[in-house]
Amino acid sequence: MQDSGYPVATLAEATHRADLVIYWACNPIHAHPRHMTRYPVFPRGFFRERGRKDRTLIVVDPRKTDTAKIADIHLQIEQHKDYELISALRAALNGLTIEADKVAGIPTEVIYQVVDTCKSAQYGALFFGMGITMTRGKHRNIDNAIRLVIDLNRYTKFILTPMRGHYNVNGFNQVASWITGYSYAIDFSRGYPVYNPGETSTINLLKRGEVDAMLNIAADAGAHFPQKAIEHIAKIPLICIEPHKTPTTELANIILPPALAGIECDGIAYRMDGVPIELKKIIEPPEGVLPDREIIERLIKKVKEYL
Repeated sequence: MQDSGYPVATLAEATHRADLVIYWACNPIHAHPRHMTRYPVFPRGFFRERGRKDRTLIVVDPRKTDTAKIADIHLQIEQHKDYELISALRAALNGLTIEADKVAGIPTEVIYQVVDTCKSAQYGALFFGMGITMTRGKHRNIDNAIRLVIDLNRYTKFILTPMRGHYNVNGFNQVASWITGYSYAIDFSRGYPVYNPGETSTINLLKRGEVDAMLNIAADAGAHFPQKAIEHIAKIPLICIEPHKTPTTELANIILPPALAGIECDGIAYRMDGVPIELKKIIEPPEGVLPDREIIERLIKKVKEYL
């Protein structure tokens, strides 16, 4: 996003307009069960009155997943070859000749066919998952995919959206971006925000042993971080603001359980497409249980007393 921009749209826009949907390295039937039935594939849209019949579905995945089984075109790519396939699509799109018979396990004639399908679409939507961000190339894969979408926009309207995972995982990225200009891996030690992924991200700091205390808010580092990072977390003081019992709370020295947003208190959560959703309070929280924002405000107030 920092290097190439971010040609994104809302899920509702994709639902009403998209006649071509691409799922790259994700399996929404299992990972996002309501995505296809509620948004860009099966529902009837304003300009797609017949729903699925008005749309072409392309799935790029090394496995024949349940999502791939219902696709019109399944590109069964070789593992760790996403960058190569994206580059081949861009080459074909820009009128260059692909001299190889196959790229990333996909026949060259199929690559040209997919490019023609994309160019002839009225509105295309590319959704990508962790299968592309966590394979060889990592963020460079996304950089290349964004540039592919930019290239496609010379011929038709095309958007790109990440298939974000856990609840409100997009929220921190959104808020951090409009406060600091950076979405994550933000270092404030110099008195102003510094962004350098690979150096200032949480996992890198933990693996290098530079962290001597950790405040964990609504995340489960113990379940998702690399083993070396978790081993360092176990050695340092850990405070968790977390309502549930998790692998991370098992390592915590202090646990502060907050009220549940959307149930025991109000709040804002961001959808995967960046749309903020207002959450309303339904029931009263247990006595003495505070919203996470109030817990953090009290912590900040206490810290300022020592400055």
